[in-house]
Amino acid sequence: MINAPDVPFNDLSRWNQDEKRETLALIDQVLSSGIFLNGPQTKKLQENLSSLLGDREVVLVGNGTDALTLALLALNIGPGDLVATVPNAGGYATGAILRVGAKPILIDVALDDAQMSPSDLQAKLEMHPGVRAVVVTHLYGLMAPILELRTIAESFGCVTIEDCAQSIGASVPSGLAGTLGDASTFSFYPTKNLGGVGDGGAVSFKSSEHALLARQLAQYGWTERYRVSHERGFNSRIDEVQAAVLTTRVSKINELNMRRREIAMNYVNSLPSSMRILMRNDESYIGHLVVLEAKNRNDVIGAFRSNKIQTSIHYPILDQDQPGWRHHFVGATTPNADELSTRIVSLPCFPLLSIDEINRVITVLQSFKD
Repeated sequence: MINAPDVPFNDLSRWNQDEKRETLALIDQVLSSGIFLNGPQTKKLQENLSSLLGDREVVLVGNGTDALTLALLALNIGPGDLVATVPNAGGYATGAILRVGAKPILIDVALDDAQMSPSDLQAKLEMHPGVRAVVVTHLYGLMAPILELRTIAESFGCVTIEDCAQSIGASVPSGLAGTLGDASTFSFYPTKNLGGVGDGGAVSFKSSEHALLARQLAQYGWTERYRVSHERGFNSRIDEVQAAVLTTRVSKINELNMRRREIAMNYVNSLPSSMRILMRNDESYIGHLVVLEAKNRNDVIGAFRSNKIQTSIHYPILDQDQPGWRHHFVGATTPNADELSTRIVSLPCFPLLSIDEINRVITVLQSFKD
């Protein structure tokens, strides 16, 4: 055991001091205004996100799960409908699908990147001709093959929802994550690449009509004050403090994503041949998570623990294995996701990780050199 502080998996108490002063000033401005909801900070954040997403309409909501729920509802997905999703993304899409009364159909992932498999999507849509929507999660901050998946979905009459909770700012030549589906959802949970100091989320749409419906559903189903016109409405909104914090960070997102990629590449360059990191060294990957695949995962985790380096697993339980959901997935087959779930471990990667901490992670990785 080394005599040093732990290397944290993440540390939200660390701040760039200039950003901290700017953030505190904005919070003070909100407190002094007496406007805590639906005010100028919310409007500014909405405009900034819309601009980032190529002027798509954006609806700001309470969290990423609400965003997924509203995307489904606004696209008219409800009780009895079938919705395709992956089993290895933490269950957030599955939870939203069940929340609207729909039934999730699990699609396997590709072994090389843990993203939704186009070939398995094709096969499962042929098996389940009633599927009406496909939720594509850009997992680990790595973009899924969204254009291929969308083309397959469209050939079966399905709408496509991009789950961008882990991928804001990622891009491929055809566009940014969040601009390539019928709807896209975002989370501003504090550990995200664009994170607040509490909860928050957003949903955007290709269609202004869908955005209007989502906005109404997020405000009790009102079409005007106190007039409920949509029975499935509920209350979901971001507060002015979160909007203020996030507004300061939107302009820095590319810089912070680049720093995360740099950290990930430092790890990649230190790997033995028996390990790999699920990433690409380009803008399609934003380093939300650095996920290492290793056959001897328990040994790897033990080595990091003995060197006081925190790790995590994203995610340890597949959706079909969750005790509360097993009955929805009898007979589900996702062999690639099953295999990867036993071999992955996430390494520390956040922009304020120190050079010394990065080097400590590298030292452990190099200890497994062939």
